[in-house]
Amino acid sequence: MRIGIIHQQHQALCKFCGETLESIDHSFLFCQPVWNVWCEILDWWGIQWVTPSSVSGLINWWLSYRQKQKVKVIWDCIPFAVLWSLWRMRNEHTFQNKVLNWNEVVELIKLRIAFWVKSKWFESDYSITDFIYRLRSIILAS
Repeated sequence: MRIGIIHQQHQALCKFCGETLESIDHSFLFCQPVWNVWCEILDWWGIQWVTPSSVSGLINWWLSYRQKQKVKVIWDCIPFAVLWSLWRMRNEHTFQNKVLNWNEVVELIKLRIAFWVKSKWFESDYSITDFIYRLRSIILAS
């Protein structure tokens, strides 16, 4: 709308909730189902959080969060896996009419993180299943 490509306000609504004008911060952080995804992923990690004021604030907070070196490999993958998955889900919903399944996206994010970490942490004895279902044990053991 800002640059004149979209002319009607309803076309610029968030693809996830359809209630608010789409923006980076809303679509990738504040939209209620997206916020729930972030909370589930952080709960998987074992922490609670206060939502940062923007996506850039999220990235800054994430990068400044202290972790053990080996665990940091996993930690650093999380925001990118979440943002990438949300972006793909948004585009599949927008351009291919894919039905939004929030439980599926959370599991897909966990799977992406596990594959990405496993490819970087190749000397690990942990399986993809270990990363998905035993993350807290891996964190404590590292």
